[in-house]
Amino acid sequence: MKKTMKAIAITLAAIFLVLSFAACGQKDEKVLNVYTNAGFAPYEYLDGSGKVVGVDIDVVKYIGEKLGYKVVINDIEFNAILNEVAKDKFAVGAAGMSKKAERDEVALASEVYATSIQYIIAPKGTFADGQVKLADAVAYVASSSIKSIGVQKGTTGADLVSGGVEGTDVKAIEYSNAIIASNDIGTTVAAVVIDKMPAESICKGKDDLQCWSLDAEMESYVMYFNKDNADLVAQVNTILKQMIKDGLIDQYTVKHSGGN
Repeated sequence: MKKTMKAIAITLAAIFLVLSFAACGQKDEKVLNVYTNAGFAPYEYLDGSGKVVGVDIDVVKYIGEKLGYKVVINDIEFNAILNEVAKDKFAVGAAGMSKKAERDEVALASEVYATSIQYIIAPKGTFADGQVKLADAVAYVASSSIKSIGVQKGTTGADLVSGGVEGTDVKAIEYSNAIIASNDIGTTVAAVVIDKMPAESICKGKDDLQCWSLDAEMESYVMYFNKDNADLVAQVNTILKQMIKDGLIDQYTVKHSGGN
C-alpha cells in the first residue's frame, strides 16, 4: 500500500511539474495581434480556403519571426483597426493604411514601406486613357442615373470623394471594402474609388470594368502601433528598412499580384 501511495505521489508530482512548465511557456510566449481588413488585395485578402493572406500579412509574419512573436491575424472592419491598436500594447494595424495626422494622434506609425495613389473603377470605356480629374469623375457620375460613388469606409478615397461631391447631387456610399462596392457598379453606384493596387486587382477579375488613376496626391503606407510601445516600433522599423533594402517587400508584392 505504501509503495502504491508513493508511486501515485511521484506521478502527481511529475504531472504538476509538466503542467507548470507548460504554463510558464504559455506565459512567456510573446503574441503580436495584427488587425487588418481582408478586402484590400494584394495587401490583405482571403485565399481560396478563406485564410487571410497578402503583402501585409507576409510582412508582419516575417517581422514576428525575426522578433520572436507569435503573430495572430484578426480580420475586422477597417474603421475599427486603430481602436483595437489603442487598447492593446502588443498590437499592430496592418491594412494598407495611409499615414495621416489624425491617425498619428492615436497610434505610432512605422516607417513608410509602400506608396500608392487613388484610382477610380467604372464600366469599361467610361473615360479616355490616362489620368482622370476628380471633378470630371464626379461630373460623369452626376450625369448618370445612379448618382453615387462607392468608397471603403475610413479610407483616403472616402475622404477624397466626400470632398469632391460637395455642392453636387452625387453621394458617396460607404462599404466595408472595395470588392463589395465594385459588385454594385451599375446598380447602386456608378463608380468606385480605392487605392491603385486594390483597384487593379478588382479590374483584373472583371471583364466589364476598367480603372484609371485620379489626380490625387501620392500616399504613404505605414503600420500603426500602440502609443505605449515605442520600443517595438523602433525594432520593427529596423527590420522594415532592411526588408526594403533587400527588395523583400517588392517580392511579396509581386507574389500577391499574380506576378505583375
